[in-house]
Amino acid sequence: MTTREESFTRCWQADAPRVLAFARRHLGDDAQDVVAETFLHAWRRWDELPDPPIGWLLGTARKVISNRVRGAVRNRALVDRVALLDAVAADVADHRGAAGQDGALARREALERLAALPNEQREALLLVAWDGLSSDEAAQALGLRPATFRKRLSRARAALSPVEEPHPEPGLAPLPTRHPIKESS
Repeated sequence: MTTREESFTRCWQADAPRVLAFARRHLGDDAQDVVAETFLHAWRRWDELPDPPIGWLLGTARKVISNRVRGAVRNRALVDRVALLDAVAADVADHRGAAGQDGALARREALERLAALPNEQREALLLVAWDGLSSDEAAQALGLRPATFRKRLSRARAALSPVEEPHPEPGLAPLPTRHPIKESS
C-alpha cells in the first residue's frame, strides 16, 4: 500500500463513523450511501484535503445530503405530476369510452413523458392539446409573444415525438440526394 492509500485508510477508519453519524442525523436510511459518496469525493481530491479532514468531510457530506434531498423532491414532484395527469386523462378516457389494457399502458407512458417535460413546455402543450386554445390564444394566456409560444410548443412536441429513422415503403426506391451531371455532346 502506498502512503496515500494508507493515510486514506486511516482517515476512513477514524472519520467514517463520524460522517455516518452526521448523515444519519440528517438523512436516515441512505446515510451509508452518503458516506460512500463523501469518501469518493475525498479520494478524488485527497491531495487537496486539509489536515485533519473531518471538517471538509462533513461539509462535503452536507452537500451530498442536499443533492439527495433535492433529487427526492424532484422525483416526488414528478410522481405527483404523473398522478395528476393520469387522473385527468382517466376522466377524459371515461368520457370517450374505456380503452383496453394496451391503451392504458400507452396513456401511462405518454403521461410520464409529458410530466418529464419542463414546466413551460408542458403548459404550452396542455393549453393547445387539452384546453383547445389556438397558439395565439395560448400565447396571450401565458403573456408571451405568439412566435415565442409557437417555438415553445414546437420544442414540447419534438421532445415527445419518438425519434425514428425513416423507413421507405417496400418497392419504393429512395430519392436521390444529388442529380447526376449530364455531359453535353
